[in-house]
Amino acid sequence: MKQIQFSYTTKLTFNDDVHGHSFALRIIPPDSPVQKLLQYDLRITPLTHCCLTVDAFGNNVTIGYINEPHRYLDFTIKGVAEIDISKQRRDFLPCYRYPSELTKPDNSITSFFEKHRTDCKSSDVPLRAAFWSELLSDTIRYEKGITSPQTTAAEVLAAGAGVCQDFAHLLITLLRLDGIPARYMAGLAYCDGETHAWVEYWNTDHWEGIDPSNNCPVNENYLVLAQGRDFADCSVTRGVMLGNYTQQMQLVRSALS
Repeated sequence: MKQIQFSYTTKLTFNDDVHGHSFALRIIPPDSPVQKLLQYDLRITPLTHCCLTVDAFGNNVTIGYINEPHRYLDFTIKGVAEIDISKQRRDFLPCYRYPSELTKPDNSITSFFEKHRTDCKSSDVPLRAAFWSELLSDTIRYEKGITSPQTTAAEVLAAGAGVCQDFAHLLITLLRLDGIPARYMAGLAYCDGETHAWVEYWNTDHWEGIDPSNNCPVNENYLVLAQGRDFADCSVTRGVMLGNYTQQMQLVRSALS
């Protein structure tokens, strides 16, 4: 068991006034058998009334609306959580068995899977998950700036490079092809100064975590903010607004200690 302090800040700026701004934030860590949120402070500016709900994947969603003209949206959360990986998550959903929009296998992924599936002789689920993670670390290089949150697993394999979310999408695709349900995890980790992404796979009756971009098991240095089928279910911030604008900057900072 480990107690951690965390913080996360995002600053969005626009080049002109926007209004009628509806937004949804997945920034408050959800409670589970593995992690407990002990305390937190969430501050959003411009100041507005918000409500908290829970989505279909068990994520906390903060919903707000700013009608007045503004040129920025800032939010910061600070808090304390307790992590205990000796406990087990058991919140299984059938959708984690099947491809999602960002994890659909194409012919190249299917060929890659068929080429390597017998390289691991074990049927043990954790060993097979570790095998696929190791193979990705030998196949895909970590490189920023060549993918986006909308990049699919097929596009990552074709490019041969990506960041944590891309490694996660591709590993999820391979695990599902191998008959192992898997889901996308978004949160904070000691290895990154922004949000991080990793994977959980279903091992008989519970979830176990693996970080394919670092090719290592998940430990008590990881804090979950959201989970789902892929990145699209876990985006920290989403919004719809009115105005003649472009987004000028998105500054993100996070810390775990």
